[in-house]
Amino acid sequence: MTTMLITDSTAYLPDFIVKKYGITIVPLNVHLPRQDFKEGEGLSNQEYYQFLRNNRVFPTTSQPSAGEFLELFKQLSPGDEALVILISSKLSGTVQSAQVACSMLPDDHPPVTIIDSLSGAMGLGFQVIRAAEMLSEGIAVNEISAEIETMIQTMQIYFMVDDLEYLVRGGRISKLSGILGNILQLKPILTVKAGEIVLFDKVRTTGKALQRIFDELEKHRHDLHKITVMHVDAPENAQQLQTKLQTNYSVPIYLVEVGPVIGTHVGPGCLAVIFY
Repeated sequence: MTTMLITDSTAYLPDFIVKKYGITIVPLNVHLPRQDFKEGEGLSNQEYYQFLRNNRVFPTTSQPSAGEFLELFKQLSPGDEALVILISSKLSGTVQSAQVACSMLPDDHPPVTIIDSLSGAMGLGFQVIRAAEMLSEGIAVNEISAEIETMIQTMQIYFMVDDLEYLVRGGRISKLSGILGNILQLKPILTVKAGEIVLFDKVRTTGKALQRIFDELEKHRHDLHKITVMHVDAPENAQQLQTKLQTNYSVPIYLVEVGPVIGTHVGPGCLAVIFY
């Protein structure tokens, strides 16, 4: 019996993880004025962020179609099953697409388990990695699902944006708030709670924002499993942050670049720390 492990492109899993465990990635879509592409299959991250910095048009994004999930589910043979872990249903319609595909399957089709991560980026990615580790140990899907539900409750995501303009463009904050925030050099720290992006704190400088995130990380020093530093077109800053964390924590610390779907909404220069 084979269990197909499926996630979407916003997990931004390192390539070596995807290859090691044979994880199937369903890409979300990015829509530009003259070009549409699937995340990970069109413009490189560098090309995309250069476009984002130089153009006033705000790109849009969309979830995979139910048909894309249906084609994957149809690949299952008798005795197989699928475990599907996806970006928060409060951030994207991806979970709904997978559920619609499930409803189109015959009653005798191999089982498909769909988990709403209530997260995104490596908050989702960590859940997928843990599921892959457990599958490799021969652990049943129902036990894996219970483990993932526990992880959902303990996942911590903190990120700060370099320029409030992208949050304004995406409708996250008002235009006036964005202008005033940049003038005052406010650095909003955002987090994800119950699957939604919410404001965690606002400070005046990048240094203070990072320290505020470090303080939250330190609270969990004795129960940390893994940490990820994520960035949007800010590799040098992210590398420095990873190096600093590596000197203070002995758990695995990944360095991952965010792709266009999430990068569109937080903008170049965004830095995030995700851990559980």
